[in-house]
Amino acid sequence: MRGSRLSRAVALDLGSSTISWCDTSTDEVVSEPNLIIFDQKKGKIVEIGEAAASMQGRVEGNLRVSRPVRNGRIEDVSLAEQYFKAILRRVGQRHFSKPTIGLCAPIFMTGAEKRVIAAAMSKAGASNVIFIDSLVSAGVGANLEMQGPVGTMVASVGAQTTFAGILSLGDVVESRSELVGGDSISEDIAQFLRNRYNVTMLSTDIEELKVSLLDVAANGSALIAKIIGRDVDSGEEITVQMGGEELVDAVDSTISAICDVVLATLKEAPAEIAKDLALTGIALVGGSSQIKGLESRLEALAGVPVRHASVVERAVVVGAARILGQVPSK
Repeated sequence: MRGSRLSRAVALDLGSSTISWCDTSTDEVVSEPNLIIFDQKKGKIVEIGEAAASMQGRVEGNLRVSRPVRNGRIEDVSLAEQYFKAILRRVGQRHFSKPTIGLCAPIFMTGAEKRVIAAAMSKAGASNVIFIDSLVSAGVGANLEMQGPVGTMVASVGAQTTFAGILSLGDVVESRSELVGGDSISEDIAQFLRNRYNVTMLSTDIEELKVSLLDVAANGSALIAKIIGRDVDSGEEITVQMGGEELVDAVDSTISAICDVVLATLKEAPAEIAKDLALTGIALVGGSSQIKGLESRLEALAGVPVRHASVVERAVVVGAARILGQVPSK
């Protein structure tokens, strides 16, 4: 992927599965998988993003696949500066020097973690790193009314984390987060297939199964599908027939945990804001919030309107770009 000419300030969201960036002058978002190919012998990153993803399953020798950042946190400090340099090249650093980076900060990020990331970003070539609350970014990106006294609520379901927040007067009134998300659902499905049918499937096939067969609404899924996988013992390709209801049962505890984050946050809403939320409802963002039936299931449990934001997968980084665009440059 070639960097295009961008403004001097760029919003960056380091998600667990995807890196996204957005120019402050537009809502255009570019995303790549949050993956690297790392040469352990040379101590260097060989590829990142889409190129790294295309090499999964084919690396050998000194090469390994890794996610250096998870949930906005650095997993491997020794690789952080290299990784951020590569990211800045992706966002078009060669067209200008030392950009300002508006980094989406999850609600659980500590001050120490922010200092580590800021230092690594600065060494990689950023002139300034501004941390922007992911909840506030999500609200702005979802086009919620942020500056007035009316209460609004946003919930984000990502690959590894679910967080929810109540917003009013441009700030966070109440929030919750848990390490549960789309990856947890995929793990539930993989374990179910292994235990029930003695079958393994590629992660990409499991993702397709989530989209085509899984429906977590109250009435479940009556669909039946034939799936192709490999026998755990022999490794031979086999076909099994399974129903959507089986998948719903397999992931039910994880879906309940995701819903519980949202419901626990809603429960803590002050009385006046609770009245607002009965009308304004909850905006859903994040790629894993698009699991079929989650919207209606949450609405039934919460007793308030629940809807997906128009830019559901891009809301956090788009919101951060809009906020960053209002920050005076140094």
